[in-house]
Amino acid sequence: MRSLAVAINDTAIKNHATDLAVGELSDLRSRLQLRYHKCRTKGTWCLVSYQNGQRKRHRIGYWPALKTKDAHSMVPDLLKRLGQGEQLQSTEFSTVGQLLNWYLQRIEQETVKSKSRRKGVVSAINQHLLPRMEKILLCEVKKITIDEKLILPLQNASLKTSTIRQYFAVLKRVFASAAELGLITVNPMAGMKFSDHIQKRILPKAGKLRVQDIGRVASMIMGLPDQVKHLLLFMLLFATRIGETRQMRWSYIDFETRQIVIPEKLTKTEAPHVLPITDLAYQLLCDFKQTSKGPYLFGGADAITSSEADKQVRAAAKRQFSAHDLRKAARSTWAEIGIDYWVAERLLNHKPKGLDLVYIGGADSLKVKREALEQYHKWLFEQLETGHIQATQAA
Repeated sequence: MRSLAVAINDTAIKNHATDLAVGELSDLRSRLQLRYHKCRTKGTWCLVSYQNGQRKRHRIGYWPALKTKDAHSMVPDLLKRLGQGEQLQSTEFSTVGQLLNWYLQRIEQETVKSKSRRKGVVSAINQHLLPRMEKILLCEVKKITIDEKLILPLQNASLKTSTIRQYFAVLKRVFASAAELGLITVNPMAGMKFSDHIQKRILPKAGKLRVQDIGRVASMIMGLPDQVKHLLLFMLLFATRIGETRQMRWSYIDFETRQIVIPEKLTKTEAPHVLPITDLAYQLLCDFKQTSKGPYLFGGADAITSSEADKQVRAAAKRQFSAHDLRKAARSTWAEIGIDYWVAERLLNHKPKGLDLVYIGGADSLKVKREALEQYHKWLFEQLETGHIQATQAA
């Protein structure tokens, strides 16, 4: 395939993309080049420089992620940097390891992210990214490098595809943050997608509890010590996430108006979550409060920690299900007993997207959510009675 000298613009790129004899375009007005990828719908932007009589190519981004006009606008500054002896890939770092260590220090101070989120990112970097990417030069980072040094080794370590995608996303976020803050001139991961490496569709993880298991599980929960019983029962009643549940304060519950308001600082969607309190839930919450010894529903002077909450759930469930399985089971039950999809989404506090923003409005009504939870709680207590009877007969 040959190189063609043209005035590079969007029209020229699209026109020559159909000509398989053309492998790359060289701009007539600057040192910019575009090398087509095999698919011909993507390409790599390069800048040509001459140092000590040698011609060098510097990768500066990917088309169409890096738009044509933006690639042209970068050329003067990049040539200036090259003339000053700078490396295009970085002004602060030379290796991926240095970049990752910078991000570790930054995320420790990034309090807008939840503690559990920060802990997950730190673990991903320390346990998986640094061991595999630490010594790689920034100028060497490209798709094949990511594939050979990270993706394939993670696959060979028998990690799930969904887990590998999370680690890829963390690495991409590290590069994006450095580029946004001006610490690297060129983001070599801009335009890279996880599907470039693994095309397998990641299916949602199936819950370990079926709707018909609810009665048995609810009966089991009622026989547990108070703190873990109240924790699990609350999640089963309201399908809340364990992170927001373990940090629940009594001040979030208004017994007069009969509603719970979980503040945005606790929710995954960073939006307040308002839940009505049904008659059945009201009585249970009153019972909870009688045994409470502090401002938190599931603790004392302080909320129970994430690890302690997980430990309690695993021990109580005998590893047969997780806290999130209770949430999934509640959602499956709502579908089974005919609760409207939009209402169920709001009860889960899922973040609406696209047309959901238009159609989901009425489903956020406290009255509508109350009716749905009353229906669910009535069903739940019927299952609890059935499960108790079955357990008694089995004994």
